[in-house]
Amino acid sequence: MPARQAKSFLGRVYLGRDENGVQQFHYVGRFATRRDRDNAVALARATRPWETVEEPAGPTVDEWAERFLKRMESGALLTSQGRPFKDSSIDAARTGLVAFRKQFGDRDPASITRVEAEDWAATTAPSNLPRVITFMNDLRRAEIIDRNRFEGLSRRSPGRAGDRPPTEPEMLQLTAACSALGDYGPIMRAMFTVAAYTLIRPGELMALTWEDIDLTANRIEVSKRFYKGRVDLPKSNKPRIVALTPPARRALLALAETRGYNQAGRVFPSKTGGQLTAPLLTGYWQQVRAGAGLDFTFYLATKHYGCRYMKVDLGLPDAVIAAQAGWSEAAVTKMVATYGHAVDERRLGEIDAAFAAAEANSDTDRDTAPA
Repeated sequence: MPARQAKSFLGRVYLGRDENGVQQFHYVGRFATRRDRDNAVALARATRPWETVEEPAGPTVDEWAERFLKRMESGALLTSQGRPFKDSSIDAARTGLVAFRKQFGDRDPASITRVEAEDWAATTAPSNLPRVITFMNDLRRAEIIDRNRFEGLSRRSPGRAGDRPPTEPEMLQLTAACSALGDYGPIMRAMFTVAAYTLIRPGELMALTWEDIDLTANRIEVSKRFYKGRVDLPKSNKPRIVALTPPARRALLALAETRGYNQAGRVFPSKTGGQLTAPLLTGYWQQVRAGAGLDFTFYLATKHYGCRYMKVDLGLPDAVIAAQAGWSEAAVTKMVATYGHAVDERRLGEIDAAFAAAEANSDTDRDTAPA
């Protein structure tokens, strides 16, 4: 039987709340007895060490964070697969470190205690923690800190797990509501349909050209995406060939025949004929949502619906959906489990039908049974 761990008592002084309402403490340490803890807390209250500004012994968290981000940008720091970080990953790291730097920016990273890490992790957005853990692991590998005090503190964000994808009637409502954009309606309608039935991401659609589409072989080459003013590799870091499904093919043919549409260059340009961007797409889609009276984001209405359709309606294996979407099979399996609520509604109908059939058979058996 393992030895029982000795109990310790945490000493801290409550300092009030910050501008965001988060409780602030000065940590005194852990003590073997309650009396030792109380004495240390009393001394801290008398001497008020938190009011003493001490210069960190070395570079601060802010300085190390800037170095970390610059190494990502320059390619000196690589992913675990040995690839340079994409712009979107660098932006996510920079954003994810904002709250952490606000709390600890003027500190020596080695001075952050486990208790401080736990208390801060409990108050910050779950999406911030993986970036902080990655940053602190980089400092540990560089032997700036002896261990990562934030390790193991990640917690899963609920994300969109509670959101259901649109039903077929709602998809028709959204498709019809594209007319709210006037002359731009046919382009938005085609982009919405292609996204839903090919699983191509919005940024990849923005970079799609007619040269990427093979209407004879029913294939689309997804070799690039548009992100923050730059054309880059797809999010999966490599080009892929996807199936041009019948609904998507019909949508593209209808778009090509639209009066005034220029079938050259980008398949889905902006209203002015220039490069479509994420902010522009968001603005256009807001008008579609208002016209349909539905509150689905473009991503939810296409990616989630497309995954549900391929899994439930078509019965495709996870590996096939992964190849089409540019994901790993494990990611698809996890996503299908996350979006299980989207499958359950249809499965309930199957249960109703099965019980109805069973009861009908039972009634038949009773009717034909000998008296």
